[in-house]
Amino acid sequence: MNNWNFADFAIQIQAGLQFAFGGDFPTSPLGWRQIALRAVVIYFVGLMIVRFGKSRLIGRITPLDALTGFVLGSLLGRAITGSASLSGTAVGCASLVTLHWLLTLMACRWHWFGELVKGHASLIVQDGQPIFDRLRHHHISSHDLDEQLRLRGVADVRQVQAAYKERNGEVSVLLAKGEPHVLEVSVAEGVQTVRIKLE
Repeated sequence: MNNWNFADFAIQIQAGLQFAFGGDFPTSPLGWRQIALRAVVIYFVGLMIVRFGKSRLIGRITPLDALTGFVLGSLLGRAITGSASLSGTAVGCASLVTLHWLLTLMACRWHWFGELVKGHASLIVQDGQPIFDRLRHHHISSHDLDEQLRLRGVADVRQVQAAYKERNGEVSVLLAKGEPHVLEVSVAEGVQTVRIKLE
């Protein structure tokens, strides 16, 4: 293929992209067809980029994950409406997910770094007693705590051995082990049998 044919082919490709997507970075308002096609392309570009990242990114486990998800969504949305270029959006999203991957890898390797970028769990209930200064520190009222316990099927805070405000902002609950209740005591052939129930 000579130079003239290659240049002509490149011009035809550029014209096709301009017609289909309004170009890489639109200079005029997009039509509904162009917006729809850009949305399809950006959806699959975003899917591939996130797929090569970690699945935890979608779960938004920690503030690090949530921030990455918000910025990623903003970048992808701008490319659909034509406020940003398709190529720039792909590069930006790939860079963001790569940075997230590196930060979570470092947080996994070094605990101190994990606490720096993700935060740490905080004990807010111990042996059935709320720790009110820590509740206030995390802006959790006693009503909020009661709600979190009810959502986990716990009617009374005195049933809780420990509760933590976790790094993802949720409250985890460990129930206290109840005292054993004797259900039956029997003696048969010189052997005493005791049936108890643990709650």
